[in-house]
Amino acid sequence: MNLNLLNIISSFSKEFKLSAKILLRSPIINYYKTSFPRNALVSYITYPFRKGLNLSHTNTFEATEIARALQDAGFNVDIADYDYKGFINYSRYDLIFGFGEPLVNSFYKREKKIITIYYGTGLHIHTQNNNSLGRIKEVYNKKGAYLPQSGRIVDKAWSIQTTLVDAMILLGNLEAAKTYSPYFTGKTYNIPAMFLEFTDYKEIVNSKIFDQAKRHFLWFGSSGMIHKGLDLLLEIFSGRRDIYLHICGPLNKEPDFQRTYYNELNRMPNIHYYGFISLKSEIFKELLQKCAFVIFPSCSEGGSPSVLNICGNGGLIPLISKEATIDVHDYGFIFDKINHDSIRSVIDHVIQMENKEITEMSIKCGKEVTTTNSLDNYKNELRKCINEIVSG
Repeated sequence: MNLNLLNIISSFSKEFKLSAKILLRSPIINYYKTSFPRNALVSYITYPFRKGLNLSHTNTFEATEIARALQDAGFNVDIADYDYKGFINYSRYDLIFGFGEPLVNSFYKREKKIITIYYGTGLHIHTQNNNSLGRIKEVYNKKGAYLPQSGRIVDKAWSIQTTLVDAMILLGNLEAAKTYSPYFTGKTYNIPAMFLEFTDYKEIVNSKIFDQAKRHFLWFGSSGMIHKGLDLLLEIFSGRRDIYLHICGPLNKEPDFQRTYYNELNRMPNIHYYGFISLKSEIFKELLQKCAFVIFPSCSEGGSPSVLNICGNGGLIPLISKEATIDVHDYGFIFDKINHDSIRSVIDHVIQMENKEITEMSIKCGKEVTTTNSLDNYKNELRKCINEIVSG
């Protein structure tokens, strides 16, 4: 076989793979095979519709419930990935829900009125980026290393979607909503983030030895270790021996952070790292049993599903930043600021609490989260918002 023929075959193979990749990324058309007079496009993620639900993140559950809610509202539902840049025939749509490229591009290519609903899963991108970069700079000032991969920096702000849309549905509390108000004057709706229930919090709380557990704290998060305040916790806990930090998250994906905090992660007898932990695993139940508190000084979240998963499954009392956007009422504590002093102050307070008080607060926490942040409540609140927007 001559060289020219090999080059032709290789070129054809690359083009075929590229075409196949584009095809797999193309929007899913009329997922439910309905025949309503109206069409809606969901600009979010197609993964759960192609491969099924993923227990590692609540977004697959959110995506399927959004699609079902729109179907229930009388729309044929198409789904696209938020970063899809291919051709979309916007003339077929009466409503677009979500965020990202398909939503933003609709404002350039529309030929008729389309109802647009932005779905916010965190603080406004401008606020999130500013907060995250501020935390990156803090670590640089302490460690002499820039670790932007341990932030949660969104390069594309897609500003159109947070100014020109007709309405917004935002995860989290009013702390999240107020970050959008400088850019959007329309109607906003807040709905609680959901958690995934796998254990009975009452069983965990009733069998826990709080005299021991109240000195054990659990950090449970995904990527963005600095963004989510793990650096601060490592610095605080490495300087003490009376309290214990248990860490669950994908640190292996942030090797520079691991190297920078090698001493704290590997040489401290009171700091324990477990890697990424499944909510269905035995070690997850063991950590719920061992710890009394979930601690999470994040600088930007949309209702913090990772924290809610701990509260709802184990009744662990949340110690969080206001930027985590959970209303903890009387079952948790909010740091005044995301810094050493504020975090230490809360830690010192909670370890001095009476066991009875911690037990009662844990029960309140579990009860509130399993009610307010259940999948059923998310479904109901989502449908109320969509129906009101569509009917208005």
